[in-house]
Amino acid sequence: MIISENALYLHGLKDAIAGSSSCGKIIYDYEKVVAIFIKQGMTEDEAIDYVDYNVMGMQCNGDGFIMMYDKNMIDIEDFEE
Repeated sequence: MIISENALYLHGLKDAIAGSSSCGKIIYDYEKVVAIFIKQGMTEDEAIDYVDYNVMGMQCNGDGFIMMYDKNMIDIEDFEE
């Protein structure tokens, strides 16, 4: 799969890359991204806040990226029949 030349690569988060999309965006695993910041010395709450406001706030640059959340983190009941 070819990554778009405008895809947003997040430096220091290579170990959190889960794959790529059909449109060439890099897919990051949210839990792995948070874990990387915890390893750098943040508490879990600090890491979550940092990712939610600073990392996700970078989405407007280039083609952006996709953040993948574990299915246990989403409210799937809204989609069940």
